[in-house]
Amino acid sequence: MSAVYKFEADVNKKHIIAECQDKQKAKETYNEAISSGHTAMLLSEDDASADIFECKLGNLPAGEKALLTISYVVELSVETDRKVRFTLPTVLTPRYSPVVGHYVEPGSESSPGQVDIRTPCRFTFSAAVSGCYNIKSVSSPNDKLNVKVNGDNSSALIDLAEEFKFDHDLSFDIIYDNINEPEIILELGNKEKDGLLKEDLLMLNFYPDLKQGDDTEDSKREFIFVIDRSGSMSNERIKKAKETLLLLLKSLPVGCLFNVVSFGSDFSTLFEQSEEYSEKTLDQALSLQAQMEADMGGTEILQPLQQIYSKNCKQGYPRQIFLLTDGGVSNTEEVIKLAKKNNGNTRVFTFGIGDGASTSLIKNVAKASNGKAVFIKDNDNMQAKVITAMKGSLDNCLSEVSLHWDIPKCFTITDIPKEPPVIFHGDKLVLFALLKSSDAKSGISGSFKLKGRFGGKNISHKVKIEIPSSSHNDLPLHRVAAKYQIKDLENDDDSSYRRDGSNKDKIVLVSQSANIISKYTAFVGVDKDSKVPVSVLQEEPPYYDEDGLKCNSLYMGGSGMVMKGSLAPCKSKKKGISFGMPNIFKRKKKQKQDFPILYCMADPPPRSSPIRKSSEKSEPICDSMDTFEESDEDELCAMSPDRSNFGDLSLGRSERSGMMKRSKKTKSSGDKMMIIVSLQNFDGSWSPSSELESVLNITQKELEAKYKGNIWCTAIAVAFLEKNFSKRKSEWEMIYNKAIKWLTSQDREGKSVTQIIEEANDIIKNI
Repeated sequence: MSAVYKFEADVNKKHIIAECQDKQKAKETYNEAISSGHTAMLLSEDDASADIFECKLGNLPAGEKALLTISYVVELSVETDRKVRFTLPTVLTPRYSPVVGHYVEPGSESSPGQVDIRTPCRFTFSAAVSGCYNIKSVSSPNDKLNVKVNGDNSSALIDLAEEFKFDHDLSFDIIYDNINEPEIILELGNKEKDGLLKEDLLMLNFYPDLKQGDDTEDSKREFIFVIDRSGSMSNERIKKAKETLLLLLKSLPVGCLFNVVSFGSDFSTLFEQSEEYSEKTLDQALSLQAQMEADMGGTEILQPLQQIYSKNCKQGYPRQIFLLTDGGVSNTEEVIKLAKKNNGNTRVFTFGIGDGASTSLIKNVAKASNGKAVFIKDNDNMQAKVITAMKGSLDNCLSEVSLHWDIPKCFTITDIPKEPPVIFHGDKLVLFALLKSSDAKSGISGSFKLKGRFGGKNISHKVKIEIPSSSHNDLPLHRVAAKYQIKDLENDDDSSYRRDGSNKDKIVLVSQSANIISKYTAFVGVDKDSKVPVSVLQEEPPYYDEDGLKCNSLYMGGSGMVMKGSLAPCKSKKKGISFGMPNIFKRKKKQKQDFPILYCMADPPPRSSPIRKSSEKSEPICDSMDTFEESDEDELCAMSPDRSNFGDLSLGRSERSGMMKRSKKTKSSGDKMMIIVSLQNFDGSWSPSSELESVLNITQKELEAKYKGNIWCTAIAVAFLEKNFSKRKSEWEMIYNKAIKWLTSQDREGKSVTQIIEEANDIIKNI
């Protein structure tokens, strides 16, 4: 959860602090100021997606500089490897609009004019880390950092050690000691404020250890894997997605139901309805997996989900959807409402792939369906993160969570949010308590109990409250708590199916009292003393490069928020302008271009004919942020794949008919672990084969059956994984457990599974 709580500008030798107003009123205030020649600024949340913010600055006088400051507070995510991650968004993936049938630039509405900034943004970054846990390490998955951990080991100073490249989100990871210990923070309110900001606030951070044994896994589940195959998933992303799907398919427990759904502008399903996991159905799924390419156009998520929800769940088989996508859509709210409507029978585990995936879509669909959201950066291990989530879907979760307070009677408690979420192993729990006291001299003390249901049993965890009073001028925890309140009100609107925004007035009240932006409010500021001649405010024509490609406005954002314009102070060269896009498309033959391409797209084909004919020439298209290098042919972007066969991708609405029989000869990806995984049978065993001999580097004689059936071959494969891929255990652990379960069920001639694997180790250790 994040909240933007301050918008300021240093302009015309003045410091302007924007006011939080009703969004429509704020827009009217801004437009009236622009029409009157006053310098004005506006910051608002995108109507279609809550993780996108648009910033406007109008009527900047000639020769003046403007420094815009946006303050926001955000919860840090806990990754699957228990790292706490901070992300500063710099990348925004274009959002697909099902209405117009192609990618659209978020927040792209007309503006008074645009500046052609021909110099790159100047970017500096520093951070101070502090908390109650000891810091073990601080690192970045992409950037080189200067890190100084202070003597108390609970605080650190961080800054960039080299120039930042705008082709990824800036992030760093913190590893703490004892992260499973609950943390309570008391933030004192400001008695001069009104509403929520006036009261004291408790925040509970809890990262419960809910790990269970392997025997608790229940195979009676329905798994539906929904894979994004849009054009932006090309190259490494679709390759990773295919390998991840292979791991998922091989990790499925015997006895479950499953299906695979591919989507882009359209969608297709492997089976008309989920079928039982067997050798036959696995072979069909692997045939589809081997043929997958990023060749299905745009990103239309709503329709495939509607199709899935239209099928009734089989009794006794809870449905789990695994949604892998790298983008976002303009109808995010519709997708979230659909997930919430069906959360009684279906959980959705969402995976945002790459920098720029929509945080609003990924987080809120998971939350609405009681699932789990995972973000996978381009350099992250996708397989490990997805498999960890799949293990969580088989485990029990902590549900019916509630807080019970034992504190002095002079305090009245308001819990935020009203209903705590479902907690899976690896999730963090953040809860707030708004304190009102009838005795101003009384300090908070006592304890609370966290109660819930886990594995069919009632559990509780008692925490003693012994904390000193603390305060922060900006009251950041109060702002996050207010955002949770707003989300509760929005969810009430959605669940009631009124869709009339009956809670709008309450949302506006909370938003304005906490001074944070919501879907119904915006920040607006006006310098009424400034006066710019209105006659120069002219709409400038869009900028096209030499090949006629339209270059859209610059947005910076991704997993948090987006700012339209430059991060550095901007100096106006002419009157009456607003921020726009740097001219990053100026060519230099065979020279590396240092500026990032955010979004460049040729005009789309007419809505009535969204599929290109094979005779048509492919159009240049680049729908994701990347740094490019000119080719010998001097092309601006890579050519889009020819989608002339797009209409043949779904046979009816199912890919079951005509599915090619999978060849037993496995294509080598160069990754030995993945080859071994691909050779495992659906029941968890391995069979002798020349491919297995080759990848294990053993002779046919060594692989010959020492025990009945596939027992010996399976033991050798398991031993090989343990010996050679111990660092990747999170990826193959479910496959390993499946194999052990199969070995346990076999006639082992009086030997234990451990004894047989030890014998296999004698073969493996000599390899």
